[in-house]
Amino acid sequence: MPKRKNPVVLSSLELEKKDTRELLGYLKRLHQCEESFEASDLTENIDLKNDNIIYFKNTEKWNIAYSKLKFILSTREHLNKKT
Repeated sequence: MPKRKNPVVLSSLELEKKDTRELLGYLKRLHQCEESFEASDLTENIDLKNDNIIYFKNTEKWNIAYSKLKFILSTREHLNKKT
């Protein structure tokens, strides 16, 4: 089974260049991050050692990425299922 890929910190410009499908995938990866280092089973906080990868939801990196992403998604077309 492949290892789950943690989301990379992206700038607003990088996010705007992505299509909606890619943005939704990024949103899914953000939601899959662990809640916090304290709630994880890790013995070392790897989030503090790598500024480019998001590991935990209770960090400023996650909050900024989530806010930027939600703003950009709010400007995109909505996909509706036709029945």
